[in-house]
Amino acid sequence: MANEKVLLIEDDGDLRRIINEFLTKEGFEVRIAKDGKEGIDLAKEFLPTIILLDLMLPVVDGFEVCRQIRGYSMAPIMILSAKTSDMDKMLSLGIGADDYLTKPFSLMELEARMKSHIRRYLSFSKPVETSNSVRKYGEVEIDPLAYKVSVCGTPIELTTKEFQLLNFLSNHPAQVFSKEQLLDHVWGCSEFVDINTITVYIGRIREKMAKCGACYIKTVWGAGYKWEI
Repeated sequence: MANEKVLLIEDDGDLRRIINEFLTKEGFEVRIAKDGKEGIDLAKEFLPTIILLDLMLPVVDGFEVCRQIRGYSMAPIMILSAKTSDMDKMLSLGIGADDYLTKPFSLMELEARMKSHIRRYLSFSKPVETSNSVRKYGEVEIDPLAYKVSVCGTPIELTTKEFQLLNFLSNHPAQVFSKEQLLDHVWGCSEFVDINTITVYIGRIREKMAKCGACYIKTVWGAGYKWEI
């Protein structure tokens, strides 16, 4: 996992220096943005493998940065923020962030989470499926290679993690997965990610698909979720 590209968008000079020195020593290629606008521009130019994003940024705040980057990049976005409210976490996940780490945090935990997200991102990015891998379930069509989902021909706009979660469940129809298992399979770990993340993502997927009249993700109370037509 050496030489993976990290974009750090952070306005705190001391924290930038600490994270930059640590990740560089660990073999990552790090680029730094000091405000939101610079971060958006660098994300297009640098094409990072993973993005570390503060919320309280000058010029353009972190929420807007996340929204804009999600328009052209599938790279994992980890929020690094002093904001501790559940609402901030839910908003961040809702606009496309993959993880939320509250300041202050351990550099070892940061690296562990980063490596987990990078492994999943690179794994899902590999073209291991054939050109005939498009799957259909009733009105729903899923194209794993193109990261596309449609219902009755109408495209459903999903974030990277929303698609990966839906793709995983649909690829194991009728099988029940607990929240912990879904975190392990889709996020790559369950130790560092809030288990309620799954509830947020399932809710958003259901909401988006329901607008087109279909949702095959069922809740199995006390057990987890499954894909069922």
